[in-house]
Order: sequence, then structure tokens, then C-alpha cells
Amino acid sequence: MSCEVHQPMPLTSADTRSDAIDVGLNPEALDRLSGRIRADVQQGRIFGASILVARGGKIGYRDTIGEVSPGRPAASDDIYLLMSLSKSFTASLILRAVDQGKLTLDTRACEILPEFAANGKQRVTIHHLLTHTAGTYAGVLPPAPLTLADQGNLEKNVAAISALPAANIPGERVVYNPFASYAVLGQILVAIDDAGRSFQDIARQDLFSPLEMMNTSYGLAVDAPRRVPVSFTDSSTTPASAPTAHMLNAIDDHAEHPAGCAFGTIDDVFRFTEALRGRGASGSQRLLSPALFDYACQNHTGDLRDGAWDFDRERLDLPAPPAKFSLLGGYVRGSGHHGSALGFTASPHAFGAVGGGSTFWMVDPERDLTFVFLSAGFLTGYEHFIRLQRLADLALATSEG
Repeated sequence: MSCEVHQPMPLTSADTRSDAIDVGLNPEALDRLSGRIRADVQQGRIFGASILVARGGKIGYRDTIGEVSPGRPAASDDIYLLMSLSKSFTASLILRAVDQGKLTLDTRACEILPEFAANGKQRVTIHHLLTHTAGTYAGVLPPAPLTLADQGNLEKNVAAISALPAANIPGERVVYNPFASYAVLGQILVAIDDAGRSFQDIARQDLFSPLEMMNTSYGLAVDAPRRVPVSFTDSSTTPASAPTAHMLNAIDDHAEHPAGCAFGTIDDVFRFTEALRGRGASGSQRLLSPALFDYACQNHTGDLRDGAWDFDRERLDLPAPPAKFSLLGGYVRGSGHHGSALGFTASPHAFGAVGGGSTFWMVDPERDLTFVFLSAGFLTGYEHFIRLQRLADLALATSEG
């Protein structure tokens, strides 16, 4: 895959105070948003970031802050490892297949991948996989006997996942898993593809190219000139930091990891959010039907809590909020006073996606506001959600209507 940075159709310029005012954003509130991130950089919480705020599909503000690696200032064309924002791309491709009649949300995974039925997983559906209620393997690393060298091999990963027992009865618990459920969804897309394409090709041809996301791909050459290395600040370093950084920085252009190895620029992430802000369409490109989008963009896990974060929340002495997973590879805000990466002040129909330690996008349809945040300097654990909650509220405060 080419390392060259392509130049798709330019987006609206957003370099002046008048740009923000013209789209209904408050310049002083935008200064507070950037100021908070700059304070995080100065206090050593992160190294650098790119942010973008839009209203009504028009970019009113963008900023690049700090450095993404020593001596390299953050730039708007940086290509970030998007982490679990990748799930929202995979989810959209699965929902597209539902719209096309190739699947239903209640299709059992084993109808497409018979080997997945092993050890209590025979009732797992597409809906379970999308909402982290399937009971699949919840580890960060590929399960034994796979090694790190196998992390980008989709077929091998799904074979190993399929052999494992279910951790719980499908549908009864929410336990976010970093890669297993969405790896299975990616392999399902490969299995039902009439043209016999790879997952990388399906994503590029059916999603990234139509939306002009020309700098986005699953996998990227390790020496791509604009690739942002995964790194940890001193304050976020743990014993697992070095092997985690090594694992993520070793992802190459052959890697097919539907849950977490997409790379892209902030403008490409915005292009994707525009299709969702448009209820499945951007310009002349229809990604999802309005009917399916509206159904997907709801809380599909009810009042269930996400057990993946139990120990982190206990460590931080925090209550457990409802998980509120949508079918879009992320979350909805919903109503009530509870913690959410989407902030306290987002409208109930606001939706978004979180990428481990570093990335985030959200759309609030009531305010017609979009916020994208990509950062360097990994922040581990539930602290990332707390940071995003604060930044989301600051971004929402920039809206003048």
C-alpha cells in the first residue's frame, strides 16, 4: 500500500475567528477547548493533538497542538493509528451488508462461519458482535497459540477466536473486547463478498474511496512519512507501555485488524462523520439507508454496564454508568446524569466512537455539531474516557445554538 499522502477534494478552510462565527461557534469557547488540550501537553499528559469542530457540516475551527514525536510538530495531514475508531468503519460495512439483504442483525455468526459455533457460541448474532454482548474473547493480544507476528492476520485470528469458549451467555453481559468480536465481523464481510475480496479491499473500495477518505486504510507501511508513532508520556507509562507501543508500531501495510488498525487523517475522519451526520449519506454517496441508520443510532445495550472497566472504575472510585453501545461501533449519549465520553451536556441522540488512549469523534445532531480529536501520547485506562468527557463538554460549549 502506498505511503504517499493523497490530496482529495479540499475541505472548508477554518483558519480565522470569522470562520468560527460564521458557522455558529463561539471563539472564546474554542480558545478554552484548545487551552485545555495545551494544558494537558504542558503538564505531560499527552504530547500533541489535532482537533476539528464543525457545525452543519462546515468546519469552523481546527487546531494542531504540541508534537506528535520529538521535534515533529503536529500537522493537519498527520496519519494517526485510529485505534478503535476502526470499529465504526467495520460496523458501517456490516450495516451496509444488512441494507443489501446479505445479512440481518439476527443472523448467527455460525451461519456464515460454521467453525465459530464451537464451545457455546452457536447463538451469537451480528447484533451481539456489534454490541460487545457476544461473550467473545476479551484480551488485548491475540489468543494462544498466536503470536504478535499474527496480529494482522485476520483469518488466523478468527480461527483462534472461534475455538475459544464463550465467556458468558450471549446477550446477558456487556464486556467490551478490543478486537475479537469485530475481527469476526470483518471475516464475515470477507465470507459473504461476491468478488472474493480481502477485508482491506472491501473497506477501501466500498467505504474509504466513495467517501474520499484517500488517506485512510487498514494497515499502513511502518515507514509512511506522515504516520504518527504510538508513544507514551511519562505520566501514562505503565509496565505494559513498551510492549504495547512496540505491538502497535509494528502494524504494517499487510495488517487486517477490523477492530483497531485503521489509519487516517483528521479530515478523513471528518468525512466519515459527515456520512453519519447525514443519516447515512454524504453528498451523492449513500452509505446506509436512513431507516437502518436511525435504528442503529440508539442505545442497544439498555441499562447493562460494561464489565470491561470494572477494575479501572474501582481504582478510580467511580460509579459504573450504562454502556450505551450503538450499532455504529461506538456509543450514544442517551438521557440521565452519568459518565460518558460524549460529555454530560450532549443531546440524548448524540453519538460517537472512542479509540483507546488517543482518538475520538462525536456528532450531536441536535446542535448539528461535530468534534474530532486525535492525539499522540497514549493515555491508558478509564482516564481516557474522563478526558474525553471533559473535552466533549468543552466542544459542545462552543455551539451558539
